[in-house]
Amino acid sequence: MHAVTVTKSGERGLAAAERSRAFRAAGRHSSRVVFLRRTIILSAVAAVGALVWVGVYNPFSAVIPDVAIKGANLDGTRVTMEQPRLAGYRKDGRPYEVNANSGVQDIRRPNLIELNNLDAKIGMADQSTLHVVSAAGTYDSLREFMDFTKPVRIKSSTYDIDMKSAKMDFKAGTVATEQDVKVVLSTGEILAESMNILDNGQNIVFEGRVRSTFESQDGPQDGPQGKGETQ
Repeated sequence: MHAVTVTKSGERGLAAAERSRAFRAAGRHSSRVVFLRRTIILSAVAAVGALVWVGVYNPFSAVIPDVAIKGANLDGTRVTMEQPRLAGYRKDGRPYEVNANSGVQDIRRPNLIELNNLDAKIGMADQSTLHVVSAAGTYDSLREFMDFTKPVRIKSSTYDIDMKSAKMDFKAGTVATEQDVKVVLSTGEILAESMNILDNGQNIVFEGRVRSTFESQDGPQDGPQGKGETQ
C-alpha cells in the first residue's frame, strides 16, 4: 500500500480552491438575485404603464367605437374594467346601449368583452325601449353580437320573455335560443323549447314542444272571461 501525505502547503492549496469555488457560487447566486430583482421591477413598471395606457389612450376604441369605463386593472393579458358602457346603432339606425357592473377583456382578442350583471336598452321602431338583463354575456364588437351564457330576460311594452340562454344580434335585430323559453303577453303566455325573434321583434317563431294559454272574451265586453289552452 502507498501512503498519501498531504503537506501544509497542499492543505493551503485545497483550502484556496474551495474558497474559489465558494466565491464563484456566491457570485452566480448574486447574479441571479440581481436578475430576478430587475425582472420584478421591470414587470411592475410595465404593468403600471399598461394600466395608464389603457386608461388614457383606450386601445380598444379601434374595435369598439363607443365604449366608456370607470377604471381598469391588468392581470397578465386580461384587463378587468369597472362599469363598462357599450353603445352602437342597429341596421335601422336605432341606438342600443349596454351597461354592466364589470367586464373582462383579453388584449389579444380586444373585440370580445365578458360582461357581468349587464343591462341593455334597445331602441325600437315604435319609439319604445326594449330592456335586456342578464347575469353574464360575451359581447363581440366586430359582429355587434351578444352571447348570453346565463338566464336572460327581455321586456318590452307588449311582452316579457325569460330564457335560460340566448344569442342576440344587435345589428340585425334578431334573438335566438335553443333552450326552454317563456313568453308572457297581456292576454296569456307561451312556453316553447326554442325560439327565434326576427325583423327587430316583428316576427317570433316558436319551435319544439309549444304550449300556449290565452284569455278569451265571450259575450259582452264586461262579461265573464274564460281560459283556453292549445298544445
